[in-house]
Amino acid sequence: MSVDERSRFRHEARTFLNHIVGYAELLAVQAEVIQTSDLRQTILDLQSAAVALRDPVQEYLQLSTADNASPENTDQLETVKKTVYACLYSLISLTQTARRLAMASNDRDIQADVGKVREAANALVDLFEDYLGSNDAPPASQPGQPAVPHPPRTAYIESARAKRSGRILIVDDNEFNRDLLARHLERQGHIVCLATNGQDALNILSKAPFDIILLDVMMPHMNGFQFLEALKADEHLRETAVIVISALEEPGSIAHCLQMGAEDYFLRQFDPSILRARIDSLLEKKEYKQQKDQVLKRLLETQNRLAAELRDAATYVRSLLPARLRWGHVAADWAFIPSLSLGGDCFYYQRLDDQRLALYLIDVSGHGIEAALLSVTIMNVLRSLTLGNIDFGMPASVLATLNRSFRLEEQNNMYFTIWYGVYNSKTRELCYASGGAPPAILVGPDGLAEELTSEGCIIGVDDAAKFQERRVTIQPGSHIYLFSDGIFEIRKKDGTMLAWNEFLDILLEHHRECALAPACLSPINRIIDAIRHEAIQEHFDDDVSIMEFAFNE
Repeated sequence: MSVDERSRFRHEARTFLNHIVGYAELLAVQAEVIQTSDLRQTILDLQSAAVALRDPVQEYLQLSTADNASPENTDQLETVKKTVYACLYSLISLTQTARRLAMASNDRDIQADVGKVREAANALVDLFEDYLGSNDAPPASQPGQPAVPHPPRTAYIESARAKRSGRILIVDDNEFNRDLLARHLERQGHIVCLATNGQDALNILSKAPFDIILLDVMMPHMNGFQFLEALKADEHLRETAVIVISALEEPGSIAHCLQMGAEDYFLRQFDPSILRARIDSLLEKKEYKQQKDQVLKRLLETQNRLAAELRDAATYVRSLLPARLRWGHVAADWAFIPSLSLGGDCFYYQRLDDQRLALYLIDVSGHGIEAALLSVTIMNVLRSLTLGNIDFGMPASVLATLNRSFRLEEQNNMYFTIWYGVYNSKTRELCYASGGAPPAILVGPDGLAEELTSEGCIIGVDDAAKFQERRVTIQPGSHIYLFSDGIFEIRKKDGTMLAWNEFLDILLEHHRECALAPACLSPINRIIDAIRHEAIQEHFDDDVSIMEFAFNE
C-alpha cells in the first residue's frame, strides 16, 4: 500500500471515529433530560461504547501504518483488529436498541442522532473491510457474547455554556464535521455560521465579521492552506483568529499552518473541553485587545486634545509678549519657541516712567498648562504693577515680594526663576537682581562679554531669602542678551551636554558676525540655528526664550 493510500486511510478512519464519538456525546447530553429510563441508559451505554472505540482504532492505525513487519507486530495487529471489530459491532447493536426505544418514545431528535452514529459506525466498518479485505472481518457479535468493557462516561461531556460567546465560522467540506462542531458550539452559546470551502468562507467574511474561524485543511476549490494565505493577505481580515481542525497529522502540515498564522492546530480526535478552553482564551484575548484599543484611542484623543490646548496656550502666551521695542536709544528684539509640551517661560519689558525701562524673564518649573498659567499670572502681576506697595524700579524689592507672594507650597510645589532689571536712560545705568536665573550677558562695544549675575535663590522656596541688587553702566554700542536655560541645556550629537562656555562662544561668534554685517538687524535667529545645529535633535525639550537689547548712541 502506498504512502498516500495509508494517509487517506488514517484520515478517513479518524473522521468517522470523530463522528461516532461526537454524536454519541451529543446524545449523552440529551440523555440528561430523557424521561424514559431504558432509553436514557441505552444512550449512556452507547456513549461509553463510542469512547471505548477510540483507543483500539488509534492503536490499530498506528500499528497498521508502521514500517514494521515483525511477527510480534503482526500478532499484536491481529489482536487489536479483533478488539476494533468487537467494539464496532457492539456499538452498532446499541444503536439498533436505542433507535427502537427512541421510536417508541416518538423522540425524533434522538432517532436522527442515533442514525448518524450508526451511519458513521457502518462507514468505519466498510473502510476497515476495504483496507483489510472482506475475509479478515470477524463475525458480528452474537447475543450473549461477553461485552467489551467500557470506560466510564467522560467528564468533559457537559452542557455548560462557555464563559464568553462569540461569532464562529466553521469551514469544512464534510457535513458531519460541520454539524458536530456547530451543535457543540451553539450549546455553549456561540453564534455559528457554516462554509463548505475556503472561497465560500471568504464570501461570508466579506459580509459579516467573525471572532474565530475553525478551519479544515482538505477541502475542494480552496483548501485550508490557500484560505489562510488569502485571509492573512487581507488587511481587514488578517486579525481574525484561526484554529485548524484536521485529520492530517503530518508535522509539516501542522507547522505550515502555524507559520501562516493559525492560532492552534487540533487533530480530529480532540477533547471538546480543550477546544472550548482554547476558544474562550481567544475570545478573552480579543476582548482584552479591544479594551486596550479603546484605552489607546481615548489616550490618543486625550493627547490630541492636550496638544491642541498646549498650542492654544502657546498662542496665548505669545499674544502677551511685548512688541519689538524702539525707545529712545534702546531697541529690543526677541524670539520665543515653545516646546512640544509647553514650558513656563514668559518675558516682558515696559516703561516705568519717562526714564526707566523694566525688563525681565520668568521661567516656571515643569511643563504644561499649569506651568504656563503660573508664568502668565506672574507676568500679569508685574505688567499691571500690582505687587503691593513697592517700587518696581528696585529689583531686589520686587524679587523679595514675589518670593513671599508665590510660596512653593501654595503653588502646587511649583517654583520659578527670574532675572529682573531696570535701565535708566538718563544715567545709562542698569540695576538688576536674579532669583536663580541664568546670568544675562552684556557685550560691550569692544566685543567683550560680562555675565550679569547676583546672589539670590529660586523664587518660592525660602520666605526669608535675600536678593542682591547690582548696578552696571551701559556703554553706547553695548548689547544685553537675556535668555532662559532651554536654549543652552541641550544634548549634543556626541551625547554630551552643551557646556556653558560653548554656549557663550556660539552667542559671541554670531553677535560679532552680525555686528560686522550691516544687513543683519539681530543675531538672535542665527544663535538659535547654531544651537540647533549642535543639538542631537531638532526640537528643544524646553521652552526657548531669548531677548536682545541694543543700546545705541
